[in-house]
Amino acid sequence: MPMLYLISCRMFEDELVHIFEREDDNTRLLLIENENIQSFEKKLDEVSIDYEKISVAKLPPKSGQTDEFVVVLNILEFALGANPSHLKNKVYETIEEADGLFDGILVFYGLCGNALISLELDFECMGIPVRILKDAHGNVVDDCICASFEDKNAYIEAIMGDRNGKGTYFLTPMQAANWRKMLVLTKVASDPDNIKMMKRVFDYSGYNKVGKIDTGLCYEKKFDKTVDEFASIFDFKKVIFSGSTKITDDCYQSIKRELIPASSTKKENQNDN
Repeated sequence: MPMLYLISCRMFEDELVHIFEREDDNTRLLLIENENIQSFEKKLDEVSIDYEKISVAKLPPKSGQTDEFVVVLNILEFALGANPSHLKNKVYETIEEADGLFDGILVFYGLCGNALISLELDFECMGIPVRILKDAHGNVVDDCICASFEDKNAYIEAIMGDRNGKGTYFLTPMQAANWRKMLVLTKVASDPDNIKMMKRVFDYSGYNKVGKIDTGLCYEKKFDKTVDEFASIFDFKKVIFSGSTKITDDCYQSIKRELIPASSTKKENQNDN
């Protein structure tokens, strides 16, 4: 029974639901119970994905007696992204607490201000695969916006494509659903209802467009409406970008392939003995 520990920012809720919606009956999802899982649980329930809620202290022991692929998902808070140092400390602490409990660890984060730039190297000593989100070319993604494109080059083209030199504020479905909270966390404004201050900051920063990233996911039902409202509030032009779940899908499937053959080989060797 290979066990994967998946540590994720809440911004990847939709990508995670998409992944588990496509999994087969041999995959068992265990969700670490904390204050960050309410909206994710609702989405899982809406598409009838089976899961169990547990605490870290009650993880099942690793065993070779079943063909199940066990994924333990720990969703961390939004606020971490506002402080790279705090983000690194929390992610590293979460990984360190899992030492010896899992066969592999996948971190659903990007560089996040270079806070996690050396994550894979720093945890080589654990003796198991510890991975962070990368595109097909091996580039670690910058953040959740970058991960919403097919690869890092597509993301760079999107942010560099405006010849007028004006900025585009990107919204994924989760970014759109939480845009007020995110603008406060990133210190654009101290009050989520202070639109006047937000407009002032956006104008100073050169933003005049909102980029809607369409990844094809529809778990956030009000995505279209929210982007339109955002554009209206700040008098931004709406630009639609073709997004993708390729990076998150591929990274998950890649580490799953690493773990399952390794577990099968270990089991065969034990049976031979």
